[in-house]
Amino acid sequence: MAITRLGSLCGAAVLLVLLPVAGWAEDMAGHGEAAPDLDELIAIARRMNPDLAVAALESDAAAAKIAGADSLPDPKLIWQPMDIPRGDSTYLPSRLPRTDKLFVQQEFPLWGKRDLKREIAEANSQKAAVLRVVAENELVARVKATYAEYHEIHQAIDIDHELLPRLTTIARLATARYAQGLGRQQEATSAEIERTQLATELVNLEAERRKAKVRLNTLLGRPPGAPIVETPHLRPMPATLDLTDLSERAQRLNPELRAQDSEIHSADRSVELAEKSWYPDIGVTVGGVKTNGRFDGYEAMLEVNIPIRGGLRDSEIGEAKAMSGAARAKRQSKELDIGNELNDAYWSLEAARQMERLILDSSLPQAKLGFDSAASAYQVGKGEFIMVLTAEQQWRKTHLDRLKAQLDQQIRLAEIEKLVGGEL
Repeated sequence: MAITRLGSLCGAAVLLVLLPVAGWAEDMAGHGEAAPDLDELIAIARRMNPDLAVAALESDAAAAKIAGADSLPDPKLIWQPMDIPRGDSTYLPSRLPRTDKLFVQQEFPLWGKRDLKREIAEANSQKAAVLRVVAENELVARVKATYAEYHEIHQAIDIDHELLPRLTTIARLATARYAQGLGRQQEATSAEIERTQLATELVNLEAERRKAKVRLNTLLGRPPGAPIVETPHLRPMPATLDLTDLSERAQRLNPELRAQDSEIHSADRSVELAEKSWYPDIGVTVGGVKTNGRFDGYEAMLEVNIPIRGGLRDSEIGEAKAMSGAARAKRQSKELDIGNELNDAYWSLEAARQMERLILDSSLPQAKLGFDSAASAYQVGKGEFIMVLTAEQQWRKTHLDRLKAQLDQQIRLAEIEKLVGGEL
């Protein structure tokens, strides 16, 4: 009779183990709208992220300065009353006729100074526009990485949902065997502890999923509870990447280097403008003369400033040259940083790619075979329970290692695309 009952329990356990486990997904009916995928999320981030909006407004502000950069200074209107007689009995002016002069004065910067000011404004505007691209690239990379993390958490949840029924079946079997005197109490206790730990891990993963969703919506500039696709898919990885080609593209297209190039151009023009402060500018004044209430002539005047303050100009030129040198040094430093970051991301991606390949080709099949074998042997009374637990933990760890390798590839790919200034 005991053998019959044990056989029935084993048969039920085998059926439960072989039953397919449905994929898990959060109920989206309450949201009332379709959840966007990664491409749509990136488009939303470009439209709604507040930091990107700030960068766009700063770019517009720099562009607005170009129109007035080479403008002439405002003219001056000068009124000059002359020959005002004194009253007979007081020292106050009398109401007798006098001479009035009315002038318009305009200063004219010469020697190409206005053109240089416009070039400086254009370079600063170009730098602000490129810094907007820098902010956008950084944002897109963060969205891609956070979305990949969101995917990893979902996959880990699916793995645990697949594993939990099998552990539940094994725990019930261990309890039944102990009740029939065919097993030890430690086996039943250990099985229940392992099942509870897995259920606890699922609770933690659910919390991590919600936090990842909040982080993703924050990047998008949306409310924390806005819908995110509940069955995320990883972006396909490029089949091959060539480090030499990536390095050349980064040197050519990286937006931070382009911003530094604009800064160097602006600094060089500032040096030229400072050096031309030794060249004098002119001022032209024209106007009419009114004497005794009657307009009777014109006057004109030409003014030339005398640049004799050598200390002032030398300090301005020295400052401009130092800033130009600093801009070049910053460009070289940034170029080295980008090269180092690109190499680090490239080799980390390649290592993660090889790790995933090894897991898929060797570790994962062996771990699955070991777990299935240990579980089947235990169910028919031919194996040790400790072997089942060890095989289960190895199977789960191997799956999680694969997910980690996939996540690392996605993050590194996002970093490379940020460094090279575009999608691969």
